[in-house]
Amino acid sequence: MVSAGQSWMNEMNKSLWRLNYWLTMLINAIREYIDLTELDFAEEIWIAVFDDVDDNVELARAIWQENALEALPTDASKLVPYLASKDDQLRTASSKALAACIGDQAIDFLETLHGLENQYVEQAKPRIPERDEFGMLKKTNLEDPWEARSGVALAFKALSSRFTTEELVPFVKFLIRAKALADRSPTVRDQMIESATTIIKLHGGKAVESLINLFESQLDKGDKDSEGSDLLDEAIVVLYGAMGQHLPEGDERIEKVVRRLFATLSTPSESVQYAVAGCLPPLVRASSTHTSDYIQVMLDQLLQSKRYAARRGAAYGLAGVVRGTGVSALREYRIMSTLKSAAENRKDSNHRQGALLAYELLSFLLGRIFEPYLIQIVPQLLNGFGDAVADVREACLDTTKICFSGLSSYGVKKILPTLLAGLEESQWRSKKGACDLLGGMAYLDPQQLALSLPDIIPPLTGVLNDSHKEVRASANRSLQRFGEVISNPEVKSLVGILLKALSDPIKYTDEALDSLIKVSFVHYLDAPSLALVVRILERGLGDRSGTKRKAAQIIGSLAHLTDRKDITPHLPILVTGLRLAAVDPVPSTRATASKALGSLVEKLGEDALPDLIPDLMNTLKSDTGAGDRLGSAQALSEVLAGLGTGRLEETLPTILQNVTSSKASVREGFMSLFIYLPACFGNSFANYLNKIIPPILSGLADEIESIRETSLRAGRLLVKNFATKAIDLLLPELDRGLADDNYRIRLSSVELVGDLLFNLTGISGKTEEEDEYAAQAGVSLVEVLGEDKRNKILSSLYICRCDTSGLVRTAAINVWKALVATPRTLKELVPTLTTLLIRRLASTNMEQKVIAGNALGELIRKAGESVLASLLPTLEEGLQSSTDTDTKQGICMALREIISSASQEALEDYEKTLISVVRVALVDADDEVREAAAEAFDSLQKMFGKKAVDQVLPYLLNLLRIEGEAQTALAALLTLLTDNTRSNMILPNLIPTLLVAPITSFNAKAIASLAEVAGPAMTRRLPVIFNTLMDGIVSNQDVGLTTELEASFDTIFSAVDEFDGLNTAMSLMMALVKNDDHRKRAAANMRLSQFFAKTDLDYSRYHPDLIRVLLLSFDDRDLEVVKAAWTALSELTKRLRKEEMEALVLSTRSVLQQVGVPGHNLPGFSLPKGINAILPIFLQGLMNGTPDQRTQAALAISEIIDRTNADGLKPFVTQITGPLIRVVSERSVDVKAAILLTLNNLLEKIPTLLKPFLPQLQRTFAKSLADTSSEVLRSRAAKALGTLITLTPRIDPLIAELVAGSKTSDSGVQNAMLRALYEVVSKAGSNMSEASRHSILTLVDSDTTGQEESMAITNARLVGALIKSLPATVNSTSLIKQRVLVSQVTIASILNVNSVLVESPKSLVQTYSQETSGVICQGIGSKNTFIADNSVLAAGKYLLTSGEEGAQSDSLTLIIEALASAMKPGGSVDTRRLSLVVIRTVSRRHRTLMRPHLPLLAQPIFGSVRDPVIPVKLAAEAAFLEIFSVVEDENAEFDKYMAGPGASLNPTIKRSMQDYFKRVAMRLGGLARERKEAEGGQGGLGLSNDEREDEREVWSVGKVDLGEGAFAEE
Repeated sequence: MVSAGQSWMNEMNKSLWRLNYWLTMLINAIREYIDLTELDFAEEIWIAVFDDVDDNVELARAIWQENALEALPTDASKLVPYLASKDDQLRTASSKALAACIGDQAIDFLETLHGLENQYVEQAKPRIPERDEFGMLKKTNLEDPWEARSGVALAFKALSSRFTTEELVPFVKFLIRAKALADRSPTVRDQMIESATTIIKLHGGKAVESLINLFESQLDKGDKDSEGSDLLDEAIVVLYGAMGQHLPEGDERIEKVVRRLFATLSTPSESVQYAVAGCLPPLVRASSTHTSDYIQVMLDQLLQSKRYAARRGAAYGLAGVVRGTGVSALREYRIMSTLKSAAENRKDSNHRQGALLAYELLSFLLGRIFEPYLIQIVPQLLNGFGDAVADVREACLDTTKICFSGLSSYGVKKILPTLLAGLEESQWRSKKGACDLLGGMAYLDPQQLALSLPDIIPPLTGVLNDSHKEVRASANRSLQRFGEVISNPEVKSLVGILLKALSDPIKYTDEALDSLIKVSFVHYLDAPSLALVVRILERGLGDRSGTKRKAAQIIGSLAHLTDRKDITPHLPILVTGLRLAAVDPVPSTRATASKALGSLVEKLGEDALPDLIPDLMNTLKSDTGAGDRLGSAQALSEVLAGLGTGRLEETLPTILQNVTSSKASVREGFMSLFIYLPACFGNSFANYLNKIIPPILSGLADEIESIRETSLRAGRLLVKNFATKAIDLLLPELDRGLADDNYRIRLSSVELVGDLLFNLTGISGKTEEEDEYAAQAGVSLVEVLGEDKRNKILSSLYICRCDTSGLVRTAAINVWKALVATPRTLKELVPTLTTLLIRRLASTNMEQKVIAGNALGELIRKAGESVLASLLPTLEEGLQSSTDTDTKQGICMALREIISSASQEALEDYEKTLISVVRVALVDADDEVREAAAEAFDSLQKMFGKKAVDQVLPYLLNLLRIEGEAQTALAALLTLLTDNTRSNMILPNLIPTLLVAPITSFNAKAIASLAEVAGPAMTRRLPVIFNTLMDGIVSNQDVGLTTELEASFDTIFSAVDEFDGLNTAMSLMMALVKNDDHRKRAAANMRLSQFFAKTDLDYSRYHPDLIRVLLLSFDDRDLEVVKAAWTALSELTKRLRKEEMEALVLSTRSVLQQVGVPGHNLPGFSLPKGINAILPIFLQGLMNGTPDQRTQAALAISEIIDRTNADGLKPFVTQITGPLIRVVSERSVDVKAAILLTLNNLLEKIPTLLKPFLPQLQRTFAKSLADTSSEVLRSRAAKALGTLITLTPRIDPLIAELVAGSKTSDSGVQNAMLRALYEVVSKAGSNMSEASRHSILTLVDSDTTGQEESMAITNARLVGALIKSLPATVNSTSLIKQRVLVSQVTIASILNVNSVLVESPKSLVQTYSQETSGVICQGIGSKNTFIADNSVLAAGKYLLTSGEEGAQSDSLTLIIEALASAMKPGGSVDTRRLSLVVIRTVSRRHRTLMRPHLPLLAQPIFGSVRDPVIPVKLAAEAAFLEIFSVVEDENAEFDKYMAGPGASLNPTIKRSMQDYFKRVAMRLGGLARERKEAEGGQGGLGLSNDEREDEREVWSVGKVDLGEGAFAEE
């Protein structure tokens, strides 16, 4: 191996080193195939470590490390021969390698240094012709071996860091002594000077004096006559300059050194001048005080010298000084303005040439920092190209080359528009200058050149036909310059068409690409050539598909014809274009672009395009078009192929992971890779087939059609490419696919198996060729696969012929027909086929079992019934002995297929066996086995009819009675009941058996299980089942059994079907909820609760009925029923949707009004969280319902409050109050009024709990008072304020607000404000201040004329409340005298009398009894009906109060006489009726008070009992009954009266009265007595309706409060 390695490395030493690409390939080959571990040192590899190509360096280092090679100082001598190489790159690398061998030992360095010096001396000797012994000249090589000396010079430079001060001076002396600094070879001379300069710059600081003395002595020598001496002196001056940087700043010798350097600049040697310019910057910085002088000297020499060399040297010197001083010197010392003046000096061409030289070298030495000034000198360059002197024009061209070669993209952007604009100038000289400068753009950096060519060439071509010959000539020269910078011969020959393509891309791009395709490249493309070609390729990649393909084809070849460093800058353009071409709609374009990408990566390596593979993978993952993903897949395949199998192995796990992604586009993109990877990698891809076939088969089952198509295409390509080479890998995977659970995989596997077998047998599979080739195919299959594999694959195909999928069946039949010629083949397959069928029947997948069963039936039909004799016993034995449920299930399915496929005659002999097998399977412990057995039972029934049922069903019913077998029998029956037909046949026999009383736990569970599977068949039997189970629940004493019965009931209830079954069940449950037995009611409610909690049925149509029966149960006499109803209703409410709640508001309120009595606690609401059963319905309606729903919801909440105690409301205060306050801002008046009513009720019920809401409520009520739209709303607000004010300690602010609000012009609002004041004063008047009291009185007095009746009544009530609220310290006399007991009765005064009698009766009855009675009597006799009526009412209040307070009898008599007088006919009807109502009411309340006045009242009352006015007549009858106590005492009082005062009556009247009493009064009294007895006797339920109405009327002020009109509730 070493000799082989040595030969390889010898190749490296040949001319191949000149070609970096081949060198890279060679190093790669060495690393891949050559073992160098036996070598200690390999000089060629060590030299490659220092190559100037990074790839070569990396590879060489890898080889060096992998083979554990080592470089020692002793190996340095082995590298010396390489220093003499003809290749400068090899010499450079060898010198670096030699330096790297030298260790830290000085002796090694000195030995090497002296060896190199001797080598130089030897190689510097002139070659002398040799003569033979005859004196004849020998044929010898007399060429100067300057390469060897060059290698030594490079080695000196490479060793520069190893020098010390001790070796420095001897070394410099050697260079001088051996005249190495004046070597006859310019190249060696320059390299020696550079090496010496580098060494002095590094180490000269410690030997300054020695070196200066050495240089001075050498320069002062007198023998200067030879050319070599001059060259040596020039070199020493350069070294002197390098030495100068070590002198301290301000040293006087620095100026001397600079002057010497300036003098050396006149040397006609570019390298010397360049070296001097390099020495000047540090010296200039060290002597900054002389900068101005230096610049002036250089400018003078630049512009005044007659010698070109001197002027050019001055330009170098000026550039060096500026570089040392800084670019600011150009402005500070007016260098640019001086140069500009020189450039514009038309008289002296030396000035113009000097300025251009300065521009050139300033740009050269300063680089990019001179670019801003370069942009400014473009006009001068334009003029320079048009100069009359050739030397000036040449200098301008040189300047342009240097300036433009380093131009940045920014500089190009700034300069190019100016030049292009110059082409449009009318002056021909301007055009000519612009053309010349554009030609200078040919010397741009290659990358900038490539970017700028499309902008330069077309305009330049446009002026080729200019009218002026000078312009045309200039344009031609410029275009030729673009050709001149191209060194590649092949491209040079195509420059014409390439420039045309750049000039007119639309017309010539295709022609240029064709020319590039036709040419045979034998030379590398240099950077300018590549820049020119790349622009055309870029245009081609952006053109139509055919042009893209040509461009991609060229790029694919181009990768191997360029240096990596040259093509790398163009990669973004090329790769971007290729990426676009790779997703082109045309497949051939995609393929060419993909191959080009592969070639690029293969040549340049992945590190040159690190983002390419990730970008392609991202495209595969993206949601872009399928064409983009397909093209990216092909491109990625080519790239991976270019990188080799190693990169494929790294990437394959990622591919396999993404091909199973959850995202369809990702799966499709990565599946596309399997189409191209096999073709790209060829036979080497066979090793990966086992990894990619499973995902391809999975893709065949994908739900996305495009992925299935891609997978099938990939599979077919695999089959096509590897049918014969990888049959053992492909066939097993495809065979597994034929048995896959997914039908799509089975379908695609059939197609792929067909393709594979067709390829193996050589047939096409077309239908017309079946008969001719099928027999031949069968023979070929046996030969290729062997009989076992043939049988297995054909058996799998046969099973696919019976697939559940029609597509799979069709595909399998087509393949079968093409491969199987005769039925004999099927018989040969029977053993293998039977084994596969049994295995499929035992599959865990139900579809596989069905397919196997179908295939078995098909086999029986085709192979004959002879298989039954052996098959049935095997199945029976397998069922009894097997423990595998899948196997048993498969046997049952096979049995079903056998029964369905065979004829009845053939099965009759096996009837007992079949029934036995079915029985055994039906009682199996596994559900799926029983289900399969049930299907077999169906087939058995179809075959043998009722005979099969008679032998199976009794057997199961008998097992049901056996304790150990009951469970399995029940399971079997449940399985059979899953079919409606079987259910209707079995249930009539089964249900009565299970419902036998007393019902057991097992029977209950059995019925529940039946209900779960029987479905609608149970509906007709629900009544008997429900009633039987309910009887068992309420009558059973065993708690455990009760629990099981309840669970069974719940299961049956939940299992009913949603239509007929649910209707029946709900009817039954509602009947049970209303059952007479309270236990059944409670149990039914609990079962409803469980049903609501667990069911998924939609019972929303029963919501109103369910709420009705459950809410009515809240008032049940039995507490357990109430609790159960609450539980059920709460559960129902929890599961109501919001929109359902809103719809139920109206119906639920209607039911609520029927439950309980307002003002009395409802038992259901008294439970913990009792109201929560229905409160959510109303809250939802309140918040989100329609206005009507909101109104009803608010009223319903009020009714809930009426029926709930304070403790029951306490947890829901916030839940109720918050929504009420939020919704009260609604526009609907009805909603507002209802909410105010509810809030008032809430305040009255739980006032302390609402204290946090009082500020909000007060604002709400006050705002509603001012509502002009509704009297009801204002009334409720007033009453609510009255309730609220009792909870507020300070009422004066509210009174002030109400007084102010009462001053409105709206009478309705004013009245409401006054009523609110009344409510406030009546309930909290004692807390108000005197100022508030005064403001109220002022308000009352403010308008006493023209008041409406309602306003007057309100004012009167307010006065009464004020008098009532007066503290004890305040005397009310003046108030009463001025407003109540006035001398002349008025409407206001009589209303005030009524109000004070209601609010503060003692203040009148006890203190002003006579005055009050006088006013009342005066009013009764008034002509004003309103005053008379209200005086009668005042009389009633006075009499009722007198009975309690004990008023004076005289006053009573006067009032009674006035009432008796008012009853007489002829007066006002209302006055008469009211007088009778008062007498009746007072008589009922204070019978003893009225008894003395019976003679006065009897006759007037009797006179009205036959009055034609019905209200008067009825009132008189009622009064007649009361004064004589007919109801209580029957005729006792009447007889006493007739015997006493009545005896003196007129006989006619007396007889008439007695007759009326007997006929009418006694009958009416009897009816009233019966009513009282019905209500519970004396003091039963309270007053009758008419008595209550009478009292309300007597105690009214102005008029009776009828509800909404005043302060009552709805």
